[in-house]
Amino acid sequence: MTLNLENFLYPNIPTTHWQMQPSERMALTGLLARLRPQVALEIGVFYGGSLNLISQFAERVWALDIDPQVLERFPKPANVDIRIGDSNTMLATMLAELNSQGLTPDFILLDADHSTEGVLRDLQVLLTIRPRAPMVIVMHDSGNPACRQGMLSAPWASNPYVHDLDLDFVPGQIVPGGSGKYEVWGGIGLAYLHPEPRDGDLIIRTTGLATILQLHRATAA
Repeated sequence: MTLNLENFLYPNIPTTHWQMQPSERMALTGLLARLRPQVALEIGVFYGGSLNLISQFAERVWALDIDPQVLERFPKPANVDIRIGDSNTMLATMLAELNSQGLTPDFILLDADHSTEGVLRDLQVLLTIRPRAPMVIVMHDSGNPACRQGMLSAPWASNPYVHDLDLDFVPGQIVPGGSGKYEVWGGIGLAYLHPEPRDGDLIIRTTGLATILQLHRATAA
């Protein structure tokens, strides 16, 4: 018998099209194990790799994707509610629906529109949240130039409940792009929010900045 690391680490999770590196998957696992969310929210589902992982740790999971085909790609876990629509309009609606039930997400994974404008727009909505419990916002592809610019442009300091932020919690890396060129993708940015407001100014940390700058230079040609 030959044992497989993926089956051991991610039981009952569809990993074939899961576009996260092992370091990113384990970072998600660690955060979820630490937080054990009551309510989790994923924006951008694709083939359900991250969604299935989240469902193993969270009591309830709400998910949003613009593509209706996600409903046919994998068996939906019992504690998952998938909504189909554009985050430009649906995200605020879903947060309002949760709020009407006296709930806010404890764990949010943002992995949807990868344009600068799309990332910024989604974060502007998420930064209206006042957390009821410790909460994290996990942002995938923080190494990608367009996504990173959207994250850097977001009004983090306007939310007094944002206590810490590191755009390079897991640094991005170079991967083959669809055009035959190498591109920078991956990476996890992580924001930590708490019901008590922070004291002082918010510092946006970029702990992998030297690496990211070198990656961007290497793929700019």
